[in-house]
Amino acid sequence: MAGTSREVRPYLARQILRATLYGSWLFGLFPFTVDSGKRICQLRRSRGLVLYGLVANYFLIFILIQLAFEFKKQKLDVFERNPLLEIINIVISVINILSAILIHFMNFWSSRKVEEICNKLLTLEYQDFEGLNGRNCPNFSCSVIQKCLTTVGQLISFCTLMYAIPGNKSPLYLTLLSCLMGVSLNLNTMHYHIGVLLIYRYMWLINAQLKDLVSQLKLNPGTDSSSIHQFLSLYNRLLELYKKLAVAYQYQVILFITSQLAGNIVVIYFIIVYGISMRNFSIFLVVFPQSLLINIWDFWLFITVCDLTEKAGDETAIILKIFSYLEHRDDRLQTSVNEFAWLCSHRKFRFQLCGLFCINHQMGFKMIITTFLYLVYLVQFDYMNL
Repeated sequence: MAGTSREVRPYLARQILRATLYGSWLFGLFPFTVDSGKRICQLRRSRGLVLYGLVANYFLIFILIQLAFEFKKQKLDVFERNPLLEIINIVISVINILSAILIHFMNFWSSRKVEEICNKLLTLEYQDFEGLNGRNCPNFSCSVIQKCLTTVGQLISFCTLMYAIPGNKSPLYLTLLSCLMGVSLNLNTMHYHIGVLLIYRYMWLINAQLKDLVSQLKLNPGTDSSSIHQFLSLYNRLLELYKKLAVAYQYQVILFITSQLAGNIVVIYFIIVYGISMRNFSIFLVVFPQSLLINIWDFWLFITVCDLTEKAGDETAIILKIFSYLEHRDDRLQTSVNEFAWLCSHRKFRFQLCGLFCINHQMGFKMIITTFLYLVYLVQFDYMNL
């Protein structure tokens, strides 16, 4: 059973990556064509695809805004019971619309940077790590599959919420258009999610090779250790690539985190008003905790991916310390290990947003705690109306 699981997960991950690529092309989110004329396939930015993506996505946003104004007169019972919830819902809806506009704009504004990053990833995949592609990285496959599950879960939760809330009479086409917008934004988030995962996978492969080299040197001190220079060069290139990836997607990540956390606040407030103020204990209330859990899962998944990459870089420094305990070390190996260790200690894999803070588990906990503090402030402010 375990062997079958290990075989199925990489296959599923490959299919999800393929579907993400084709979906991104379909929505105009990946404005690149494949240049297969070279030994290693490279991507080329297409002005036609850039124009198609901008027009298609902004037209969809414009239609949704127009429909929202047409149906704004429809007022739910929960909003009549608690006007503050209606204000919060409107504010967060505006935040989500502005985030969608800015995310699509930044997606095409930084397309040159993304083209450079993708081409370097292709070079790493089909040239530098060509002989190691057969090795399965469990965390890579699991993270890709989980991201796909959270995307599907968010769409299901959204459709359920649209028809489970009493008094909501949104037409089917509005729900479908909103789902399309959700798919488009989730595909955008998949891009930097996969980029971080690929860099983590390469770090995992380097660490595995370093462990194999240590084992070989313990058994045979005369083993050729010149490959450590190649690992040092790859590590340095991955650091530069990780920094470029963070710069290219930092604003999209900030908007994504803001939308996720703000959405969690309004979902919890809906539960409070329906469950406590209106004493409505119907089965549809289960949809709100479900939506909240999926949002937190999706948010925490990206935090975990960044944390995995950070820890993979720290693990490299730990592995390099093992070389110092080896007997019969030659001077060249000692020099290479010292250079590698110096690089690991001075430059680390940190997904920094605007140079202010790093994305890792510690920061993720702080963000979640801050979200609940804002919720407490809202409850205290509107306590007499609950």
